[in-house]
This record gives sequence, C-alpha cells and structure tokens, in this order.
Amino acid sequence: MNSLSRRRFLKITGATFGAAVAVSSLSEVVKGAEKVEVKTGKKVKGIQKIPTYCDICFWKCGAIAYLKDGELWKIEGNPDDPLSEGRLCPRGTGGIGAHFDDSRLKAPLIRKGPRGSEEFVQVTWDEALNYIAEKMKKIKSDFGPEAMVLFSHGVGGNFLKHLMHAYGTPNDTAPSFAQCRGPREVGFELTFGDVIGSPERTDLRNSKCIVLIGSHLGENMHNTQVQEFSEAIEKGATIITVDPRFSVAAGKAKYYLPIKPGTDMALLLAWMNVLVTEELYNKKFIEKYAYGFEQFQYEIAQYTPEWAYIETTIDPEVIRETAREMARYMPATLIHPGRHTSWYGDDAQRSRAIALLNALMGNWGKKGGFYNPTSVNIPKYPYPAYPKSEKGAADNPNHKYPFAEGEKLSTGLREATLTEKPYPIKGWFVYGTNLTQALPNTQETINAIQKLDLMVVCDVVPSEIAGYADVVLPESVYVERYDDLNNPLFREGFVSLRQPVVDSPNDQKPNWWIAKKLADKLGLQEYFPWKDVEEYLDTRLRSAGLSLPQLKEKGVIR
Repeated sequence: MNSLSRRRFLKITGATFGAAVAVSSLSEVVKGAEKVEVKTGKKVKGIQKIPTYCDICFWKCGAIAYLKDGELWKIEGNPDDPLSEGRLCPRGTGGIGAHFDDSRLKAPLIRKGPRGSEEFVQVTWDEALNYIAEKMKKIKSDFGPEAMVLFSHGVGGNFLKHLMHAYGTPNDTAPSFAQCRGPREVGFELTFGDVIGSPERTDLRNSKCIVLIGSHLGENMHNTQVQEFSEAIEKGATIITVDPRFSVAAGKAKYYLPIKPGTDMALLLAWMNVLVTEELYNKKFIEKYAYGFEQFQYEIAQYTPEWAYIETTIDPEVIRETAREMARYMPATLIHPGRHTSWYGDDAQRSRAIALLNALMGNWGKKGGFYNPTSVNIPKYPYPAYPKSEKGAADNPNHKYPFAEGEKLSTGLREATLTEKPYPIKGWFVYGTNLTQALPNTQETINAIQKLDLMVVCDVVPSEIAGYADVVLPESVYVERYDDLNNPLFREGFVSLRQPVVDSPNDQKPNWWIAKKLADKLGLQEYFPWKDVEEYLDTRLRSAGLSLPQLKEKGVIR
C-alpha cells in the first residue's frame, strides 16, 4: 500500500458527511470536502501572558504564551522555569504553528474500507468512542485484557496509560525508548547502578573538560544542555569532539578527532588503556567504589592506542594526548552519555564503555560530572488498585533480554502480535507516535497491524500510521489542553504546569477527556472519579501543600 500523504489525509479530515452517508472513494471525498467551522469564544482585548510548558519535543521547557486580542501571537521561554531559563529553541518558539497548522486532524474518523485502504468517514465523538469500547470489550472477553497494547510517546499518554492499566493490560510501551536512550540507560545502570535519566543529570555548566562522542550538542534541540554547553565554553572548558564530520561542536573544540564510522568502541577502549597503564585514573574513587578493577586492568592492557589506530584511523599520540587532557581536569571531566544511542547493534556495550570511562574520572555525584538529581514529592492520585494481570507482559517472554526490564520493548510487542506468542495481541492504541516510521522494519509493523481486531490512532496531524487505523481520534495540541504535571528528577526540584492557552479550533479533544470518556463506556468510572482534569491536578498538588491556582499563575514552582 502506498503511504498516506498529509495532503490526502487532510482532505478526508475536512469532510463533513456523517456516519450514515455511504463510503466514498478517496477522490470523491476530496471533491466533496468542506472546511469544519472554527469555534468562536470570548476574546480578551490587549496582550495576555499565560505560562505553560512546551510539547514540541520531550524536554518540556517552561514557556510563556502571548495572546494578542485573544489570538495566539507568540511563545517565549519562561524565566522562572529551570529547564528553559527564559529561552526556547527554534522548535519551541515555532510552537504556535501546531495550533494554526492547516493539516491538523479536525474530527473523529472511522475506517469503512479494507485496512490500509485510506477510506474513512467522519463521525461524532460518541460514535467513535462507542466503536472503540465495543471492540475493546470483545477483545477482553475473547482473549483477556492483555490482548490490548498502548504505544505512546510523551506526557500526554499518561491518562491513556492509566486507562489501559485499569482495563487490565500490562502492555504499554514508548517506541522511542529502545531507539533513543534505552541502550544508554542499560549501560549506565549496569555500571553505576542508576540511569542517566531525562533530562540528563550532566553538570555541563561546571565541567572543565567535555568529551562528545556520538553527541551533537549545538545541533540538537536539548535546550538546557545547549545552554550549559555554551556556558562551559565561555568559561574556557576544553572540548574534545569525536565525529566523522566537522560538526558545530567540532568547531568549538580544542581537539577534533575525525573517527572512522562505527569504531567508537575502539577509541573508548584505547582511552581507558592510557588512563590505566599511565595510572592517570581517579584512584580514590576506584578504590572506594569499584569492583573487579584488577580484572579490568588486565583486560584493557591489550587495547593500546596503536591497536585503536588500525580501527579508528586516529593517531596514537592524539589518543594519548586527549586521554591525558581528560585526566588533567577530573573529576570535572564529563564524557557525555549521548542520546539516540541505537547505532550498530553493540549499543549497550558502547554505553557501558562510556560509563566506565566516566568512572575512571571519578565524576559520579561530582561537580562538573554527573549530579545527584532530586524532585518535588507530589503523591499520585489516590486511584483504586489496578487489576492484576494473570499473563504478565508479552514483550520479553522468558526474559530473552534480561537487562531490558525497565521499559516494555515495542518490537517485542510487535513480535507478539505477529506470532501470537506468548499469547495473542488483538488491539493497538497508538498515541503520539508514528509507528511505521518509529520502529525498524516497516513491513513487519504493517504485517502485525493486519492481524489486529482493533487499531486506534490518536494524534494531532495525519501520519502514515493513521492510514492503517480503524478509528482516528483528533487530539488538541499542547497549547489547547491540560496535561499531567511535569515533575522530573533534576538538579533542583520543581513542578510545572501545561494549561490551555487557546481553544481547539475544530472538534479536537484533549487526551484526558478521551481517556475519561472511554473509561465511562468501558465501565471503569471508578478509575476516573474526578470531575475534570483541573480537579485531578488540584488534588495532586494539594496533597503536596500546593494548589492549582498557585501553579497556574507562574506555570512553575521551584
């Protein structure tokens, strides 16, 4: 099947015929499409400033949305927020485009042709949710609640995760994890007993030597990291950049090492060889915290800079000089752990090597290295206990991947759908992730979808995965909705609020509303006892001695 273009799908979403109308071909839908009328509400004259936090990426930077005469005008960083510190990246400042995007999904759709045929009709929310609820009830009756899977990305998926756990399935997964920071987290947890987290616990602003190997600070959009990296450069930090190409960070580096692609592990081993054989490592740290150093010392002896030169094409003396430079500034030397760490198949082991190199610097819990994060203690909402799954999760049967226990494996759940082992998977609910693009091997994803009894996609714009859906649900974008509280582990504890700035222009709904309404139709009202999301948020905040009105005023409490 050809992929579904945004333009073609937009024409479908603009169609205003009801469910009773006979299904039309795609060309007929496009020809007869009309624009859904934009809602009009009370608009305030003048300039309004409303705090929220961004959703264009996972960083969740605090922002201030400006309204001019009731219309969304611009978005800037919130100076009270510790992640943005008053600044946003170009993605963040361009966030107003999410609200005004002409290609947005405008109303619920139900498939009327074969799956993948891209034949949909517009329906009401009640019709769409009734359809989903009936299918989910049948799946639960025939196969058990574990036969439903939620694929989600972002904080907006929290209420849907809660719904799925209340329904009885343990199968929820973030497809981004294994392709992004999953190997890194496994590598660091195996080494230090803890993960790096998000936002990363890197004290870049106080680092005196920063090593970038597979990390493109200055080109990615990790706001806090880029700000702190710039601050370190201004303070005179030594930058060592390893990259096959001359990147932005390479242009700021004292040492630029143009490595042969795919040989990072060899360089990491050679660096450790120099530090150990020349006794440049942090001996106090290793003696106090390390186990098995003697075995490590014996093993690393064979990986000399001369050996690494054959692999990497980097001069042995450059390898030695850069290793000595790291040792000169330890423990304020940071070998950046990177993100998007799935490369060549040995990714967890490469991350372990980066973790071991950091350990030789003795920088865990040290200024300029990895800080010990903290957070504000905000209790969860007092929900009833979830029903216990009799079958357990389907993503990693027999613990095939013994170190991948922190997050469910999206590819594992896809495999379970294809093979029906360890048990059948019959329903997918996809929120905020384009699975045909997010998971490797697109054809396997499509083959798995064809085995489903229910496929729901909830998103803000058309995507390739939506073309295979049975039901498409249009969500309000982040400037139009509340989401759950942002309360991450960071160098200082804080909590921030995403709140609606403007109304949704058409028949879009926020994720919390979708989850609550679907719960009502599934008979799970006890898991959504709050009247609306404001009551939910205020309940959580007041249990921590705070309140929603207090947080709405500035958008962040720290």
